Amino acid sequence: MTLLTRRHAGVLLAFSLATGGAFAQGNAYPNRSVKIVVPFSAASTADNVARSFTDRLGQRFKQPFVIDNKAGAGGTLGVSAVAHAPADGYTLVLTTSSPLVINPLIDRTVNYQVEKDLTPVAMIASGGLLLVAHPNLPANTLPELVALLRKNPGKYSFASNGNGSYSHMAMELFKQMAGVDLVHIAYKGPAQAETDVIGGQVTLMFDSVTTGAEMVKAGRLKAFGISSAQADAVAPQFMPIAQQGVAALKDFDVVGWTGLLAPAGTPPETVATLRAAMRDLIAEPAFRADMLKRNSALVPPEKVGDMALQIRNDRVKWEALVRAADIRLD
Repeated sequence: MTLLTRRHAGVLLAFSLATGGAFAQGNAYPNRSVKIVVPFSAASTADNVARSFTDRLGQRFKQPFVIDNKAGAGGTLGVSAVAHAPADGYTLVLTTSSPLVINPLIDRTVNYQVEKDLTPVAMIASGGLLLVAHPNLPANTLPELVALLRKNPGKYSFASNGNGSYSHMAMELFKQMAGVDLVHIAYKGPAQAETDVIGGQVTLMFDSVTTGAEMVKAGRLKAFGISSAQADAVAPQFMPIAQQGVAALKDFDVVGWTGLLAPAGTPPETVATLRAAMRDLIAEPAFRADMLKRNSALVPPEKVGDMALQIRNDRVKWEALVRAADIRLD
């Protein structure tokens, strides 16, 4: 090979490496903006969690992560949009667990299958619900409450945020396990449900930890425990229902959670990239502390990849309850 030929080959090799490197870098995920669909309105639980992550993800990847609130049909509208979106990693959904594990069991109009149409990316946050009542209810401990309800079947009522909501499902499970009979009063959201329990029109409800704890602190409600099997990081002052000595409720455990998912078929390396980023963020002590101040308890970093198992376990639990209690969406 002549000197000129060798120089020419060297130039070609250098050009190939340079352009090849640029091509690879230009096509690394993400190389444009990513849309995160939140299937609930602004200022909802899922929306608040999403907004806490988007800026940090944008800083990490040097690309914008944009929130698209697509509320409706109990969260299933937004989840459906992502389930049928292109599987390229540029359309994701950040949602609470209801549209993934409860709505498909009780709503015949749901047009997606979670395990078939979606790929779990990351579990993000989880937490229980607070069992509360009007302060005048003649019971002050969980054992006293269960005894009172057992002695008076059908006399007392409970409020929920609507048929199939976690507040509804938690109380149906409580009823089944404790062997009590309560009248269900379904509302269209938590605000009016809580208001009527405070006013004494309804006896009990499983309330959000954040608002319920504030009402208990103000003396407007009394609390009988948290629905999660372990103490809730947002409100550790409330003892889990399962740990209060009522034998029938020793396995009671209801936890709502928030997670990030992509359409099924999204490249595994893209899912892995997103999951690693979420795990790193969730592991940051300062970020965890900041989220706790915002009333969101992040999952342990090692649990970030456990969503598929959580979905399967939740479906088994709620499917059995839906059949036993004949729960349907009106």
